[in-house]
Amino acid sequence: MKGNIPEISVIVPVYNVEPYLAECIDSILSQTFTDFELLLVDDGSPDRCGEICDGYAGKDKRIRVLHQENAGLSCARNKGLEHASGTYIAFIDSDDYVTSTYLQELYASLPAAKGQRGTVVCGFDKLLPDGSLHTVHVPQQTILPADYSRVLTELVGKYVMYAWGKLYDNRLIKEYGIRFVPAVSGLEDMLFMLDYLPHSDFLLISDISAYRYRVGYSMTTLSTRIKDFHSEYAAFSNYLERVYRYKKMYGTKDSSLGRVWESLTVFFHKILLAVYKKENRYSRKERIVFLRRLLSSDKSWIKEHFSPRYKADKFSKFLLVDIGAVAFDAWMCCLWAIKFKYMFGAEK
Repeated sequence: MKGNIPEISVIVPVYNVEPYLAECIDSILSQTFTDFELLLVDDGSPDRCGEICDGYAGKDKRIRVLHQENAGLSCARNKGLEHASGTYIAFIDSDDYVTSTYLQELYASLPAAKGQRGTVVCGFDKLLPDGSLHTVHVPQQTILPADYSRVLTELVGKYVMYAWGKLYDNRLIKEYGIRFVPAVSGLEDMLFMLDYLPHSDFLLISDISAYRYRVGYSMTTLSTRIKDFHSEYAAFSNYLERVYRYKKMYGTKDSSLGRVWESLTVFFHKILLAVYKKENRYSRKERIVFLRRLLSSDKSWIKEHFSPRYKADKFSKFLLVDIGAVAFDAWMCCLWAIKFKYMFGAEK
């Protein structure tokens, strides 16, 4: 450690993970690479997580605990970034854990010229509910700035966009004020990476597996994961804005963005489902306002790149784009009234 400045700041957002938290913290404290600080951000956890964090901090001077009212994953990570003093940043989720060589392997993968500022990405192991491990390999390579468009054209959906499993350069994060987007849930990791990359010198992908990602014990259907209109639209619009930015910066052609258009189609599905989700209780007037907002801001994208697969959904797209919000709303209300089983990829 150079004076009081650690080489790596490890940021762990903590919320409602009492059964797994000790294993996570212990795995970090047992690292063979010791020049780090550990920032535990208690995001108003309703269980004993805050107490557990404080207990560890009392035993190890490398640990700092930051308590805040519940504000969500992005805000918790941003809180950690505000207080991180290390040259590099590593995020670890509090229900996961890492092997003892995790930080060492990430750090050793950095270029010899430490003036180079970028990101190191590693593979990981999925920890399945039955206790078995499934290794996820990532394509080992180094991507330089001229080829950063490949992140969208080739690597979307290939496990390289999570916040964890990486070593970021904190000098870039501080210089450019890079933060997670608080309004977005479920896509915040990708947005952070897309904001970070244009300022970096390299993206190094190393096929090492030292991160243990705990797969959830229960899976919910897409429809039950739908949030309100504003949340779903924030995810879609933030993603699309960055895609357009990359197109302009790197000259990326529409024809090479098939994976991106497919993923954006899924997010647009969620917006439409949010408008009609029963629990959201939107009035007809509110629904029409939402739909007209979509047409005002994103009609060209909807027309050119929104690609629903089923006939009913294709007809819905025609009504929305070519007839208008009122006709689309009437059609969707009819589908809900007759208990149409599938709409925009989600089971009702």
